[in-house]
Amino acid sequence: MTDFTPATRPATEHGGEEPLLDSFLREAIPEIKLALGDLIDRDNSRAIPDKYVKLLPLTTLVVTLRPDAARAVAPMAADLEGDLTDSVMRHGSLYDRDYRVRLREAGQKGAPLFRVAVQPAGEPEPAPIAAAPPAEPTVAAMPPRPPAPAAPPIAETLFAGRSPEFVDPDATRVEGIAPAAPAAPRMPATPSFPAGRYELVAEEEDGTELERFPISQAITTVGRQTDNAALRSDIQLTNSDRVSRRQLALVFAHRDGREGFDVYNLGLNSIHAGEREVSGANDRSSALQLEGMEAHSLFVPPGQLIRIGGHGPFVRIREIGGAKKDDGPAEIRVEPEVEDDPDRTQFG
Repeated sequence: MTDFTPATRPATEHGGEEPLLDSFLREAIPEIKLALGDLIDRDNSRAIPDKYVKLLPLTTLVVTLRPDAARAVAPMAADLEGDLTDSVMRHGSLYDRDYRVRLREAGQKGAPLFRVAVQPAGEPEPAPIAAAPPAEPTVAAMPPRPPAPAAPPIAETLFAGRSPEFVDPDATRVEGIAPAAPAAPRMPATPSFPAGRYELVAEEEDGTELERFPISQAITTVGRQTDNAALRSDIQLTNSDRVSRRQLALVFAHRDGREGFDVYNLGLNSIHAGEREVSGANDRSSALQLEGMEAHSLFVPPGQLIRIGGHGPFVRIREIGGAKKDDGPAEIRVEPEVEDDPDRTQFG
């Protein structure tokens, strides 16, 4: 098992040792993934009948890190758990099993760099690795503040009243015109969206409704619950660890004269709609970018069931315009009878 000590960590170009986090991510993560794969192979060494495999619950694999390594990865522990979970989900699919990874800090300094184990059923989840609060610097430890550079006279700057650091001497300037803002990510053009008409319903395989969410905008993302604000979806499915943090993007569209949604699969697992299957783009970027993702999308009309991964969850876009609302007793309207007119034209 790899161990990072001051004697084994490479030196930087400026002297000293390479940060533990850099060495850990470069050398230890591949070994952890291999160890998790071996653990999954051992966990499935005993043959299980196919009819019982689907009944097995989601299995948690615990990676216990040495205290110094745990402190080094603490700021990115949630992202690291997500990356390792994606890896074990792919390996577990060989056995039609679902796994996830949780990180834990070892209780003693002399522990190995890492070890992996299966979380026993019924035991509570390990406490997440929390980043240590930064130590407040003392007055003696703080370096003296360098003197601020003298600012040039306003008359010597190209634009009076503007900071010199924003002035590009090679830029073409037109007085009175503000610089252009950076271009926003390109999104598919969407028709006028009918707010309040559609909702997303999560279901069991037998059609039992679990929860529903209103689709309130033309482009809506769907994924599992997460604390990472950069990857948090508009609709967050509960108890859906098999789903990526941003699994789907629902884009309102018209196809052949009917309304529906272009469903982009941005996550890891494939999605299935009827006989159609779309692979996942496994997009990890924080900004939502759908341009060039057409190969990972399909058009889904309202009412079509969508299965995420091999065993779900199952979601369905449903139109709610025809739903009945119970506001009290029904109003009975009686049309008045029309008196017979003897002068009207008779037929037959």
